[in-house]
Amino acid sequence: MSPKARDLDPDRLAALEEQRDFLLRSIEDLDREHAAGDLDDLDHQTLRDDYTARAAEVLRAIDAHRDGMAEAKRPRSLGRTLAITAAVAVFALAAGFAIAGAMGARKAGESASGGIQVEQTLSQRANECIPKIQTDLADALKCFDAVLAEDDQNAVALTWKAWTYSIASQKTEDPTEALRFGAVAAVLVQEAVDSDPSYSTARAFRAVIAYRNGRFEDAKEYLADFRANDPSAEAQAQIEQMGLEANIDAALAEATTTTAVDATTTTAPG
Repeated sequence: MSPKARDLDPDRLAALEEQRDFLLRSIEDLDREHAAGDLDDLDHQTLRDDYTARAAEVLRAIDAHRDGMAEAKRPRSLGRTLAITAAVAVFALAAGFAIAGAMGARKAGESASGGIQVEQTLSQRANECIPKIQTDLADALKCFDAVLAEDDQNAVALTWKAWTYSIASQKTEDPTEALRFGAVAAVLVQEAVDSDPSYSTARAFRAVIAYRNGRFEDAKEYLADFRANDPSAEAQAQIEQMGLEANIDAALAEATTTTAVDATTTTAPG
């Protein structure tokens, strides 16, 4: 069997999906043990971060595998899994649209000298997909995927596909799906940053997504990175209006307080 044929082997896809399910169940088990007091905060966070990172890698592999299998067919649809998340809260979208409207000292697709590159046409197409998020998440994903089919490193499409998944993770009532969507969002937005380091929207969303995923230390680091990479004044103002830094600091303070209380209550009397 050729390497390409192996990559499209349905058995390999099934194995990846089985690995995904195992990792997601393991994360749920960790959360239950932590809630029951059988696992301390530090061990829980360390193990959870490891499992989440591994799950994200597997999800990336599954996505890539399905893309390959769908080349001769209709592109895969996430309509079934995202149908319950189609009703997106206006405030969540407003934050994203406001940031997108003002982000960046320059737009994705522009060269440092201000010249327009070929991929800007694709970036414009990706921007036209953004309003679909408000009406149909699955349709928005399909729109972004159409752009990525022509340029899998298009920063605009990657960024907003990540944002769509992040919104879905906040809206679904299924904790396993929420974890899955959040992990995919984190992977995609990092790919966007790597693809076009100058695209400030990606850096801003990376901080927001990390915060939503409970990775508060990373969110703080990403927010500092966003500010250090020449965002526009308007972009900075939008981040401030979201209160992201204050929310991150509050979450970190709460985590520190909880850890201190746990240490006090679990220390044996002298």
